[in-house]
Amino acid sequence: MQRVKSAARQPIIRAVSPLNATLLLALATCVLALVALRRRAARTQRDLRSLMATTTELRHLADHDALTGLPNRRRFEQELARHLAHVRRYGPEGAVLILDLDCFKPVNDTFGHAAGDRLLARVACVLQERLRATDVVARLGGDEFAVLLPRVDRAGAGAVARSLVETVRAEALTADARGVTVSVGVIAFDAHAPLVPEGVLAAADVAMYDAKATGGDGWALYAQARVTAAALRPAPRHSPAVAVT
Repeated sequence: MQRVKSAARQPIIRAVSPLNATLLLALATCVLALVALRRRAARTQRDLRSLMATTTELRHLADHDALTGLPNRRRFEQELARHLAHVRRYGPEGAVLILDLDCFKPVNDTFGHAAGDRLLARVACVLQERLRATDVVARLGGDEFAVLLPRVDRAGAGAVARSLVETVRAEALTADARGVTVSVGVIAFDAHAPLVPEGVLAAADVAMYDAKATGGDGWALYAQARVTAAALRPAPRHSPAVAVT
């Protein structure tokens, strides 16, 4: 009886046939290949996510200002072109403002460009806070900004311009940049307004320089009733201006 129990505990060793060995080897190879494929797929997914993130960042950098995070001139002109297409279809509405800081150069000369950059970033921030989500504010370059107000009339555009002058003045005082103010040029869209982005920006630029010529820290409205064909064509900055009131 004891011998029977001992015999029952003996391991049973079966010989593996060549066919079974081949099948086991093939199965192991498939498992290893599947593991390798899953690892490769995971790496590919990580690479794709990284590529998509990089592409998104590059697209953002292509149409946004690196210092302030605002849309740049290229993006602003695209937004303006879309709005002008809307105006041509549904009628005149909205306005464009050009803002140029007064007495900004002494900040760079006295405190350095880093201080100037910090002031520009603060101005960009307060402009965004003051304006509505539907408005578009951009940095055109240097100390010049632009605003598209798609849902205002001439009186409303003037009220916004006045408010921005006061806002920038107060922010400059807070930033210990006493003397820095802003000049704002306004063009409100009506039946006589230019309907190409270059003409709109040129007209707003004219009004901005008129505000600056009177001492800055103020705003001026472009005399749209006296727009000439020159303002309807792309025009270089600082070109001879159409009359402003």
